[in-house]
Amino acid sequence: MAKEPSISSLAQRLDRVRELRNRPDSDLSMRFLKKQFAEQVARPHKQLSAFAQAWRASLPAALVEQTRLESLSRGVLRVSVSSSAHLFEIDRLLRSGLEQRILGASRGSTVRRIALVVAAPSPTEPPSRTP
Repeated sequence: MAKEPSISSLAQRLDRVRELRNRPDSDLSMRFLKKQFAEQVARPHKQLSAFAQAWRASLPAALVEQTRLESLSRGVLRVSVSSSAHLFEIDRLLRSGLEQRILGASRGSTVRRIALVVAAPSPTEPPSRTP
């Protein structure tokens, strides 16, 4: 005659079946943002940190204060400058070889070209009057 299974082994089997058949509780944490954060924030920050240090070290301090690194798309870094006069000065410096030195100093970044644009005035500034 076959030996009947004990109650404890049956209970273990039943627990195992319950583990396999029950759906897991839904994840209510913000873990789904981890991948999005890595793609949109962490990776670009890592790519641009070496470039930003080289940018600050290479430009005169007065000009660095007038610039803001805006975006990086397809290897083109968009830098906004506070005025057209500052843009002209920075453009002249970049064309005289500064761009190649900055790009060489930040080898790890994906920046291939620097595009300068005049920044739009902020909404808090009063509109400038022309005589």
